[in-house]
Amino acid sequence: MAFPLIDILIPTYEADPVHLRAAIESAIAQTETRWRLLVNDDHSESNVRSSVEPFMRDSRVFFLKNNRRYGIGGNWNLSLEKGEAEYVQFLFQDDVWEPTYLEKMLAALQAHPTAGFAAADHTYDCSESTANAYKYQEVRAIRNEILQNGLQSGQELLHTWIKRQLHPNLIGEPSFVMLRQSLIRQIGFFAEDLPQFLDVEYWLRALSKSDIVYVKENLGSFRVHPKGASAQNEESGAGIYDRLLCFDKLILTLPWFGKTMRIAKKARKDALVVMIRKFFERRKNKQKTPMSGNGKKMKMFALNHPLLVTGALLKALIK
Repeated sequence: MAFPLIDILIPTYEADPVHLRAAIESAIAQTETRWRLLVNDDHSESNVRSSVEPFMRDSRVFFLKNNRRYGIGGNWNLSLEKGEAEYVQFLFQDDVWEPTYLEKMLAALQAHPTAGFAAADHTYDCSESTANAYKYQEVRAIRNEILQNGLQSGQELLHTWIKRQLHPNLIGEPSFVMLRQSLIRQIGFFAEDLPQFLDVEYWLRALSKSDIVYVKENLGSFRVHPKGASAQNEESGAGIYDRLLCFDKLILTLPWFGKTMRIAKKARKDALVVMIRKFFERRKNKQKTPMSGNGKKMKMFALNHPLLVTGALLKALIK
């Protein structure tokens, strides 16, 4: 086949066969056909290949399996390394696109050369057991209130998002973001030490380097269920430190003086208060608050910023 215009990357781990097949089918049904699809499995114990093989009759579909488990961020990055086309698009194993998704995202980027990436509106398909399903609808409503259809200044959106303490994920999940290869080469790979916020941190870097184009049209569905990564992180508490650590990574990349740095430092202080309150609330409810991994990084953060942490702790305890 000719070199593809778009690389579709599906990082998988213990994928539900029904969901994975639906995702691949939605890719094959695209009106834009100049693509290559790579399923990169993160050393699942189940036979993920058996779900993909029927689609491999299409010469554009490929399957690879890692020789060991790399984790979510590691598998995203291994997939990203294999993306060589001018445009790169993730599609997660649970998600589906409308048939015109690739066509409309590609058209948006080609119409706006200063945009390094494009994001699209999408729905959230929440299972009946999803207790906080309403929050996903709120996220979608806020996103569509702030993002206007078409080209947006990366710096302006960055300021708006920081002022909101990075809440919610204004850009959205990677399944609904198309990236230029040139932007990926500029900003690098995902931060593997952020189990919950690795996409948010990546979008922040992208906004600091380029504009974004938003397609304000429902072009697919993100599936929410108890076995999904977000639900698992919420149960384990793995992501409770991510927002603050994300701010810390952002601040390290900003110029020492300027509007963005001032906004980011204030937002980091506010985010620290929220994180402390959430930490104590989880302890009170006997939920997990991991002290290894990013918990150790939080200890280092406290040692490096004792006055900031002390002030936030006092504010958090005085409700």
